[in-house]
Order: sequence, then structure tokens, then C-alpha cells
Amino acid sequence: MTTTFELLYEAAGPVLDTVPVRPSCRDGYDPDAADAAVERLRFPFSGSPDPADLVAEIEAHNSFMARLRGTPLVDGPDLSEAAMHAFDLVLRGPIRLTVSGVYADSAVPLDVRCYADREVGVVWNFGKESTDVCGGHFPDVLDTLLGFLPCEHAGRSAVVHVPAGADGVIPEGFAAEVDRLRSFLALPRRGTAIFDMLAFDNIFAEFPVLGFLVIDNALGRHVLASWDAGMVLRPVDDRWLSWWLGKCVAAVAVHG
Repeated sequence: MTTTFELLYEAAGPVLDTVPVRPSCRDGYDPDAADAAVERLRFPFSGSPDPADLVAEIEAHNSFMARLRGTPLVDGPDLSEAAMHAFDLVLRGPIRLTVSGVYADSAVPLDVRCYADREVGVVWNFGKESTDVCGGHFPDVLDTLLGFLPCEHAGRSAVVHVPAGADGVIPEGFAAEVDRLRSFLALPRRGTAIFDMLAFDNIFAEFPVLGFLVIDNALGRHVLASWDAGMVLRPVDDRWLSWWLGKCVAAVAVHG
């Protein structure tokens, strides 16, 4: 008896094996935080494993600042006003996306995060030795996030839809569709990315319950998405991904 969860974990294997602990779009989210909380977030991502070790804390902070050199977030020896706006979005931004990916042409896993509100947003791309930070108007920042995915041509595999019942169990009679999915997943990969997305307290993608994977192989770029009623594999291009992200936000922004 096959479940959609089994297939989703098979599909996400390259990322899960390489990045066993992934960032969540919920991390640090506190929409009701006071301004003082934003000030306390002046040095996010820069803490050492032992906050009581002053030397370790200083070294961690210096390393964090070094990664940000050359970005709008650093002004001389200190963080800039733009940094404080960015940290405000990290803490209170109601539109939040994380992308964790593994690609054949990169020795470093992809770690891209976007935080935004209805007007502006910030995208963080955490590399091995440096961090890229890009700010912009919303929804343009969604395309900025997608721009960190490696280039890939549009997918050309056929759509495969598999329904599911309770606990993701795939009904009998869909063995052919499951075989088609597994045959696709067995093809050599150029890349795999897991998307998590929250917008105005509505979850649109969160592995593994609402899975959303972007898979690149010789057949191009595809999305494998799952929900309580089943899963679907579909060929996509970057325009489709941009449309999907925008549609998710638009569906709830009016009520956010």
C-alpha cells in the first residue's frame, strides 16, 4: 500500500539527505512583536552555540558581519538603517518563503529566504562564505527569490495526478500512475528544491503535509505538489512558478 508521503519523501531525498535540518517559514515569526523586539534582533543568525561565551559570541558576530560586507545592510562597522527594516520583515513580515535545494552544479546547498509585506520585501541567499541580501517592492521580490534557482528549461513530462484518501493512502487502481511517478523520480537529477510558504497565517507549502518540490532533470523543470486529497506532477517554467507564488498571496492578502 503506497502513500503520497512515501512518494514525497522519495522525491525530496536529495535535499533531506544533505540538509536534514532545514529552515522553516515559521522561524522567528512574531507578527505582534513590539519595536523593541526588532531592536533585539539586530544580530540575527550571528549567535554562537554558547551565548555565555563572550569570545565565541564576538567571533560569531564578526563572522556574520563579514558575510554581509558589500550589502546595503552594513554601514561602516555597524548595521545600517536598511538592515533594521530587513530585520523587521524577518520578525513581522506576513509573507514568508524558504527554499532549500541541492543542485549538481553547486557544492553548497541552496538556502534562500524571503520575508515581505504588501509593499516591500527582502530576500536572503545564504552561501558558503557570504550572504546575498536583496530588497525590493512586493511582489517583485518573489521573482528575486526565484532568480536564485539555477536556470532550467521548461518541463516536458506529462502531468501525473494521483488521488489519495486518509493518511495519504493511494487507492487501488492507480498503480500505473504510481509507477509513472517513480520512473520520473528515478531519472538522474540536476536539482531538487523544497519550498515552504506562509502568507498572512495561511500555509500554502510546508513539507511534508503540503509538499511543494521543484525537480530539475533531463526533462526540464517540474513541480511535485501534495495535499490531503492527493498529489500531482506537472511540467512548469519560471513564469508558472512566479504566477503560483503571486496567486497564493493574492488569495489571502485581501483578508490579511
